[in-house]
Amino acid sequence: MVNIGKSGTVRLRAWLHRLDPITKGIWLLSTGLAVMMTMSLAGQAAWFASVLLFAWTGGDWSGRQWRLLFIWLLGFGIPLIVFQWLVLPGETPILSSLTGKLLTEEALRDSVSLTLRSMTLMASSIVYATTTEPRDVVVALVGQLRVPDRIAYAAAIALRFVPLLLAEAEQMRHAQRLRRMAPARGVGERLRSARQLLLAVTQAALRHVHIVSTSMEAKRFGQGGQRTLRRKLRIRPQGIGLAAVSIGTAVTSLYWL
Repeated sequence: MVNIGKSGTVRLRAWLHRLDPITKGIWLLSTGLAVMMTMSLAGQAAWFASVLLFAWTGGDWSGRQWRLLFIWLLGFGIPLIVFQWLVLPGETPILSSLTGKLLTEEALRDSVSLTLRSMTLMASSIVYATTTEPRDVVVALVGQLRVPDRIAYAAAIALRFVPLLLAEAEQMRHAQRLRRMAPARGVGERLRSARQLLLAVTQAALRHVHIVSTSMEAKRFGQGGQRTLRRKLRIRPQGIGLAAVSIGTAVTSLYWL
């Protein structure tokens, strides 16, 4: 798979783009299982760092995509850490003269660990969605795993909508700024802006769903005979190696982390 740059030069896509959806799916499932079963903070941090490393070396992301990812993760992670720190139990207080047992070392460690778990699951899903062609998902599910056509195409459409809706949300956010000519100030104004953005993204999603469903109905999807696939799926040795290493690392982390 190649990518044409701005100068017109042709270069190979990053290595994750060249792997098939099945072996990448095994990596995704192994990562998810490992972080769900891992209890230590060090283990959660290691898995989160590995997902970021995969995105950096194989995701072929632009600087804008990285900024959006970190803004999203920080906007989600910091409030979640603070909230869980306040509600989780613990024994060793931090600044006991000021907080009593409200803020404890154990609660802080557990809140960071749980937040890293959620961020790893989200980030790994984004990596998979942005490095996998929806049509390859269809070929893998129908041709290799013998999944019914309806389920395979539903999964491919959902995968396609993730980057599409993220891009539209960014465009709508810029449009809101241009209309106001100034950034939102205060909690109330920020909440109104977030509500408007959420409604706009929801309307865009419903519009895309309507267009896709109408197109599939017009083409009589699911009413014909056996479908044929022009595109062939190739499972590379690198993908098999990634799947094997992912499974081995996940199993190892269950015992050591």
